[in-house]
Amino acid sequence: HPWEEGTVLTRLVGQLESLGVEAVHVVDPGDVGAMAEIARSAPGGVLVGYGDIVTHRAALAGLLRDPRVPTGILASDAPGTRATAWDVSTDRGRVLSVGSPYHSVSAPKHAFLGLVKVAPGDRGALVEVAGRLSSLAADPPDGWPADDVPALLAVGLVRSGLRLNQSYLRELFWARPQSAGEARAAAVAIEGYDEQQVVLDSAVKPTDGFFTTFFVSPYSKYIARWGARRGLTPNQVTTASMVVGTLAAAAFATGERWGLVAGAVLLQLAFTLDCVDGQLARFTMTFTKFGAWLDSTFDRAKEYVVYAGLAIGASRSGHPVWLLAGAALTLQTVRHALDFSWHASMQHSWAVAPQRPLEDPSDGGRVAAAATAPRSDQVLHGWGRLNRLPGLIWVKRMLAFPIGERFAAISITAALFTPRTTFVVLLAFGGFAALYGLAGRLLRSVR
Repeated sequence: HPWEEGTVLTRLVGQLESLGVEAVHVVDPGDVGAMAEIARSAPGGVLVGYGDIVTHRAALAGLLRDPRVPTGILASDAPGTRATAWDVSTDRGRVLSVGSPYHSVSAPKHAFLGLVKVAPGDRGALVEVAGRLSSLAADPPDGWPADDVPALLAVGLVRSGLRLNQSYLRELFWARPQSAGEARAAAVAIEGYDEQQVVLDSAVKPTDGFFTTFFVSPYSKYIARWGARRGLTPNQVTTASMVVGTLAAAAFATGERWGLVAGAVLLQLAFTLDCVDGQLARFTMTFTKFGAWLDSTFDRAKEYVVYAGLAIGASRSGHPVWLLAGAALTLQTVRHALDFSWHASMQHSWAVAPQRPLEDPSDGGRVAAAATAPRSDQVLHGWGRLNRLPGLIWVKRMLAFPIGERFAAISITAALFTPRTTFVVLLAFGGFAALYGLAGRLLRSVR
């Protein structure tokens, strides 16, 4: 279909070449053999997708350049909202099931937007899946599609046991015009987007705590953009956050009212910088494993050194709270251990889960929790439906007592009251959050 001086296809090809794609092959939609041959001989990674996609360059860059998605798909946040996109089921970013004209998805959360990226080390799996698709096309099951290879490849890669992650479209534009009129409409619609502002807004985590979302992220993203323009790296900001957090602990350790107030202010500054480092990484697409480790380690260290500072300050002022401080430290350490072990166990369960054959149209999941479903399913389904009530999702996120809420509680209670009050609040809310999280994970484990 026409687009300015060329076509929708030439526009897409130009975007890919501007992002460093060295060779573009345009093949017939049903020619799986050609795709297998291209993948077999490719010198690096492979991107497979529809040739009629209209989207922003930033959306393609997010998939191609994000090191957290070595092999993955471009996806939107909501299923069923786009006529030419297929449903996707995910958990914590990992793709568990993909739909196609032949395959159904039982519990969709996102939508597949027609682009599959395969890392160099996973090209063998792509070639194998393409070969399997070729054999199925030669003797197709009833209803087998012949011209939606990107979706079929995505299904096949997931069912081969390969790990696929997602790169999200965010609020950027995406369409697959099916006529010249739709192409003209897409050209008008995409001009109404401020691509740079959308990219900046998307640097903020899509799901975060109440305090972080409403009291920090509205301004911290602009600090991240300022840092990006001056060449700052996420690791530098992470280190600065740790330094400021240590200064907050030192202020708390004075035991004086001015020190408690100064420590509260410094702790909020440290938390702001902690938000900025992740937003800077997402804005500039500069993710590293070392950076992820450094951020996680400094987050823990910063919180624990603040506990120590508060306990030292209380002791110096003649009101020791060592038992409360030790209990709060122990509780938070246990919560962190539960968090990390839960994610590790989930990754293991996905890795060893048996996969259904490619010719099976079902992904084997439950469609919905009904009256005859197990009790754990009914409870989880009902709890999830409560999210439809206005504002309740934010209450549920606060119940988990994430780091933003914890640091806010420390700052407020330390500045206005005493370290004893701070530790009592941390133990009360932290204990409830631990039980709340453990109950949910036990139900999910039973399911």
